[in-house]
Amino acid sequence: MKSYIIMPALAVLLIGSFSNGTLKESPRNIPVLCYHTFYPESFEGTPGTLAESYSNFEEKLRFLSDNGYRSYIPDGTSESDASSPKVVITFDDGHRSQFRAAALLEKFDMRGIFFVIPSLIDDPDYPHMTSGQLTELAGRGHLIAAHGHRHKSMPVSGPEIVASLDTVPDILQTIPGVSGDDLHSIAYPYGHYTPAVRRAMLPQYPLQYTVNPGYWDGKSTLIPRILIASGTDSQFYYDYLQGAFAGARSLTMQEENGSRQSVVHFDNPDGLDPDSLYIQATSPDGAGHHYSIFSAASYLTSKNGVLHFDITDYLETHHSAERRALSFAVAQQKNGDLRYVSDGYLIWVTRTDR
Repeated sequence: MKSYIIMPALAVLLIGSFSNGTLKESPRNIPVLCYHTFYPESFEGTPGTLAESYSNFEEKLRFLSDNGYRSYIPDGTSESDASSPKVVITFDDGHRSQFRAAALLEKFDMRGIFFVIPSLIDDPDYPHMTSGQLTELAGRGHLIAAHGHRHKSMPVSGPEIVASLDTVPDILQTIPGVSGDDLHSIAYPYGHYTPAVRRAMLPQYPLQYTVNPGYWDGKSTLIPRILIASGTDSQFYYDYLQGAFAGARSLTMQEENGSRQSVVHFDNPDGLDPDSLYIQATSPDGAGHHYSIFSAASYLTSKNGVLHFDITDYLETHHSAERRALSFAVAQQKNGDLRYVSDGYLIWVTRTDR
């Protein structure tokens, strides 16, 4: 297995926060990771965009374990305590390669949340885990949760919304080991939601997982996640874990999360200079790369303590012309470290003729 060499910024963090592997200070934010498919080192093909090798997965788990993190599965009934550093590890789509990944989690005494597509369970035409495998995972302490019904974008599929509320709980409860008390979490297919979708899901699913970048505060309904992408340098993920020790975000978007806008506005009580800010998006850029950062100076203007972000102009400059939804956060770079200064948001972009 290849070794991971701590980069200077992360080394400073660990020297100040850990002693002999024991954490002295808990992070103020909870990192949330999102995996999809896995492949062995012997794999000779081209891994998918959201694929991870088992060896890289084990390396990240070892890093978490060695540095005092423990896995955490929210249950929607109480806020997270700050007694120890936590990480939420999630898996989307229920791909059968995740079954081996669960065993690696357990090797480090960790557990995860497996968001499955209920319509594909026991379908022989898809590489989905079987109901028997899901039963075994539930019995071993993992959480089985909903990823929609047929993995359709909810803002454009009314039947997906209805089925996620009415049909999905019944399907999942047919899996031995899954009870109604477990059905508190949903991961939005493609990370897509609107304010109306979020409110409709709330009575059944008080915990709603997005793909917006950022950290969870331990209490909010919408939970951001960082996608594990095969084309993203591993250092990004270690820097993300480091960033959990940073302070609270200072920019707050005035518009409702998941709304449709061409320009959004941020309250800026700390007077952050637009020239010092960056936009980081989950959505792949024009070259297909996740988590690229671009200077916000050309798209942010400041007036009376409010930052105006021309999201349409930004999207059409840096992302594909077909994209309509953008999951992003505003970040600031200090001493070589990138830190989020806003929460993660999803905006459905209203385009202008150019």
